Amino acid sequence: MEEKRAKFISAYAKVPESLRDDIIVTIEKKPYTWTTSYLEIKNNTELGKKILKALENIGII
Repeated sequence: MEEKRAKFISAYAKVPESLRDDIIVTIEKKPYTWTTSYLEIKNNTELGKKILKALENIGII
């Protein structure tokens, strides 16, 4: 899980600020932006883990 978190944080750092409010994933019919995903993943929440798995499945990380 730590490797996935590191990959996401690295990818997030490369995203221009103007795009960080764009939706990147939908979990349980709720959309999440780069920024909200970052906060969930950084804080290692259960939602963050679901987001990481979804991002891995769609090839972002």
